[in-house]
Amino acid sequence: MHELVSGTVAKGFEPVAEVFGELLGSGAETGASVAAYAGGELVVDLWGGWADAARTRPWRAGTLATVFSAGKPVAALAVLARVAEGRIGLDEPVATYWPAFRHERGTVRHALAHQLGLPAVAEPLDAAAGLDWPRFTAAIAASPLEWEPGTAVGEHALTYGNILGAILRGATGETVGDVVRGLGHDVHFGVPAADRARCAELEHRDPGWAEESVHGHGELWARALGNPAGLLDPAVLNGDAWRGGELPAVNLHATARGLAGLYQALPRLLPADLLAEALAPQAEGVDRLLEEEAVWTLGFRRDEAWIGMGGIGGSSAGGYLAEPDGYRMAYVTRHLAGHDRGNALYDAVEAGLA
Repeated sequence: MHELVSGTVAKGFEPVAEVFGELLGSGAETGASVAAYAGGELVVDLWGGWADAARTRPWRAGTLATVFSAGKPVAALAVLARVAEGRIGLDEPVATYWPAFRHERGTVRHALAHQLGLPAVAEPLDAAAGLDWPRFTAAIAASPLEWEPGTAVGEHALTYGNILGAILRGATGETVGDVVRGLGHDVHFGVPAADRARCAELEHRDPGWAEESVHGHGELWARALGNPAGLLDPAVLNGDAWRGGELPAVNLHATARGLAGLYQALPRLLPADLLAEALAPQAEGVDRLLEEEAVWTLGFRRDEAWIGMGGIGGSSAGGYLAEPDGYRMAYVTRHLAGHDRGNALYDAVEAGLA
């Protein structure tokens, strides 16, 4: 085991610990965890670095960090869990459950597959408004559609979780966080006050990271990620409103073990027929926000046989779910930068499987 790394790896997966240690030693990573399941076993469970910028709190097995869009499939899973019970219909109009949504053609399926047409909010908002559930949800409902539901696709970067949450609240009275807490894994929308001391302090790669993340990626991207303004400010990301509130498109707090474990548990969480439908392609083509070809399922992004989601800042979760060669994996970081670190760890896990 690399001296900078704690945890365990199964035989054959030792290179994952070496790669992780090299990332920590080089400064490319400052605090993170990585976990992977293969063959039904937890074959990688590693953590290392620091949980704070001052480097006074070592990263522990239970350290939580925001994973941004890697949490979108978890928000979708909350809705799918109630679809499985017959309390929400995939092809029911969104307005059945969320009357404030004024467009008859939009369905729950459209909402789950990023086809609803509401990726951006029209009213200029600040971070406090974005973390105020009624305020932000009302602003989403009042915004004009970017396209008619079902006619195009574009990641709903900040609006996705509130749309799904509005559907869920209208159908069952539950919040996304309520349902996710019942899934039995260390993943949270709305971290309980008693657990907030476990949260890692997020930090930017460099002073220009937030500006680069919002601008320079297209007009819709800038409008969708830039409003509410200031959400990527470290003071916001490390505050109680972010950690304790629900913005389920982006503020899932998780350990790598908890997030990978949720993927491992998918066959137990959803009936086989619904799980197959949820993982099947629903929307394909040029994603209007990402400005690239994308395949979306009911909550997950799909790349051939890979299912999962990455988040701004570098965290990600997913894997190849087919057995016997499949795996489920999550990488959770507090050092907000690119995806090269996670990609190196995915490569190392796949090398171990080979």
